[in-house]
Amino acid sequence: MKILSPVNKPREVESLIAAGAQELYCGVLSSSWKKKYTNVASPNRREWKASNLNSYQELKEVVTLAHSQDVPVILTLNAFYTRPQYPALEKQLEEGLRAGVDALIVADLGLILFIRERGIKIPLHISTGGTTFNSQTIKFYQELGASRIILPRHFSVPEIVEIVQKAKGMEMESFILNRGCKNIDGFCTFQHGVNEVRWGPVWNIPKSRGLDYYFLNTLRRLPSRISSPISRSSLFGSVGACFLNYEVQAFSSPSIKVNEEKLRSAERSLSSTFNLLSGLDPCGVCHLYEFQKAGMHSVKIVGRSNPTSKKLKDVKFLKASLNFLSRKPSQEDFVIFVKEKYREIYRFPCGELCYYYGKSSLNL
Repeated sequence: MKILSPVNKPREVESLIAAGAQELYCGVLSSSWKKKYTNVASPNRREWKASNLNSYQELKEVVTLAHSQDVPVILTLNAFYTRPQYPALEKQLEEGLRAGVDALIVADLGLILFIRERGIKIPLHISTGGTTFNSQTIKFYQELGASRIILPRHFSVPEIVEIVQKAKGMEMESFILNRGCKNIDGFCTFQHGVNEVRWGPVWNIPKSRGLDYYFLNTLRRLPSRISSPISRSSLFGSVGACFLNYEVQAFSSPSIKVNEEKLRSAERSLSSTFNLLSGLDPCGVCHLYEFQKAGMHSVKIVGRSNPTSKKLKDVKFLKASLNFLSRKPSQEDFVIFVKEKYREIYRFPCGELCYYYGKSSLNL
């Protein structure tokens, strides 16, 4: 099982690989694209300058450094595009191929067909934006030439195990750390990155220095009576549309009998997770045990805009966990190790902000 790490600057490459990263992924938000479409229409679903490489020259540097250590680089072109964007998109694709990237993360069927029709030979990894919910969808993408599927965040562990076991001849990948979201990527039309358009350098400077990460980690350490009101403050709402303050209600069909308390519980669960803390560093590392037995190919660390120090901690945490897993511990011993290693590396206990729920039905 490979560790797939984000990168947003060439100087990170060597240290991430030394820490244990076996694959790297990145996006480019060039000045020409920003000028024409603004960062809100990012070509790679990361609208902030701090999340991206600034140019294809930087991408070339990343590829050269990574390839010197036999580590592949995957370029993200996983937004959904309009027809007028295709000339600029084709230029991005050409620049990426010229830089020597090893694969593309894609979501738009139009782009997949565009690549196929032009006979471009490069592995395609289907983004969560491609909404792969079952084995038939995997087969569909396989017939279009895809070589890897990135599974949606909202799957339970039993669902992940089942779909990975059924995915014959296809590499499977799951998120494992950071930036959880309750929305489904391929269906989400919320706009992000608006603050960067509105405030420019006032927003970019703290973002590029990772101050938002440090702020949120300070917030999570505060008592809930203090952190909860702050996390719901409208002051931070425009960071991402999914953080706007709005009411959440759960409904059921009149023809279906649903326990009222369960309905209200679901409602409370939903409303409590859409706030500043909802996407803060969830972790699925305890489930590496099931993922490895099921045949997962790669696990992805989210957080291209995170400080290098945070990325290094994430890679080291995963590397240590996989090393321990290679010793074939029991599942209980593995979970104990992961929680102890989490405290050791991050300097605070596991908060049980779990990426995935449920226990697999594997004969573990």
